[in-house]
Amino acid sequence: MHADHTRPVLAVFDFDGTLTDRHTFWRYMRFIVGTRPFWLRIIPLLPKMLSVILGITPLMQARLAFIACYLGGLSVEQEREHARYFISEQLPLWLRPEALRRLKWHQSMGHVTALVSNSPENYLIPWGQAVGFDYVCGTRLATARNKLTGGISGANCVDGEKVRRLKGCVGNLEDFYIYAYGDSSGDEALLSVANSPFYRNWY
Repeated sequence: MHADHTRPVLAVFDFDGTLTDRHTFWRYMRFIVGTRPFWLRIIPLLPKMLSVILGITPLMQARLAFIACYLGGLSVEQEREHARYFISEQLPLWLRPEALRRLKWHQSMGHVTALVSNSPENYLIPWGQAVGFDYVCGTRLATARNKLTGGISGANCVDGEKVRRLKGCVGNLEDFYIYAYGDSSGDEALLSVANSPFYRNWY
């Protein structure tokens, strides 16, 4: 499908499973606390995980329990340092070369690019800026008194929230010809506003 060249082009990418070949947030939490403590702390969370599998507890609600368990009380400075190392040591191993090529193609064409993901902005923003995204939106981890509270600020950046956050960055979406790239049900709202939606493919 060819872009409408009477409008500027906006290319929007999901992160986990789209630009990467796996989910990154739980691996980020494991990276912070260490492998053994991570699996030990998960034991009390197993009933909640089962509840998600059985369809009793919403996934995003369970996700909050993980954030509280692994990140609550961590200082902002400590978490920022963890993010810096995670970006340099872990993320490069999981990036999809074909998806990065697609991003670079959009950038070479002068298209506006946005990264919109449910992963936390704590590592999305520095990584996204490093690879040249114009806008980066993610879930915001809440802080108070220079520590992570273990909660989030605002809504999880998923489903319709992805579209709302994108509008907050670029304004009226109808002003753009939109390419959108996603891989899950959490991207459906974003893909639905695209002129050229790509679900689990980059071509």
